[in-house]
Amino acid sequence: MATMQEGALLFSLKYLARLEEARVRPENEAAGRLEHEEAQRHAREASSMHARIEAERRARMDAERRAEEARIEAIRFAAVERARAEAEANARLEVMRIVEAHERALAALKEDKQNQRLGRAVRLGALGSMFLFAAAFGFYFGKVKPDGEAQLRAQQAAIDAADEEASRLRKKLAERDARIKEAERVLGALARPAR
Repeated sequence: MATMQEGALLFSLKYLARLEEARVRPENEAAGRLEHEEAQRHAREASSMHARIEAERRARMDAERRAEEARIEAIRFAAVERARAEAEANARLEVMRIVEAHERALAALKEDKQNQRLGRAVRLGALGSMFLFAAAFGFYFGKVKPDGEAQLRAQQAAIDAADEEASRLRKKLAERDARIKEAERVLGALARPAR
């Protein structure tokens, strides 16, 4: 009889343990689901933050690239301007040299009136030099300078296009930032009731 009572008592204890386990199981599952949802929310927030950081990094790299391109373009422009200024200075020096040579030749002609052939040769040389100078001057102002100005206009057009592209990219970035902020606001609103 004592064994029957012990068996009944053991059966009752097992039954009570099963009941307690059945009661605790839904609570544990609910706590596990909450932990899982919280982990997913944290993962989404981390992913969103990573995407925002990556977008900011890309925007910063694009801005640095555009600044570098603008700096290179400014260096090219300065080089073209320097070359133009050097060409003009060289042309002026050549003119001065030709004028000095011409003045020396005229002085020599005045001193030596007996040698007419020499005078003619000097005059022809001076005229040839002046013709050569006029041709060089015409070449510079007819070819070199217009080409340089055309190149400057093309570079300015490229700079304007880069500026327009930069403003378009800034506008896109602002729109994306607004969408990200709106998404963060919506996520924040969704996360509040879950807590």
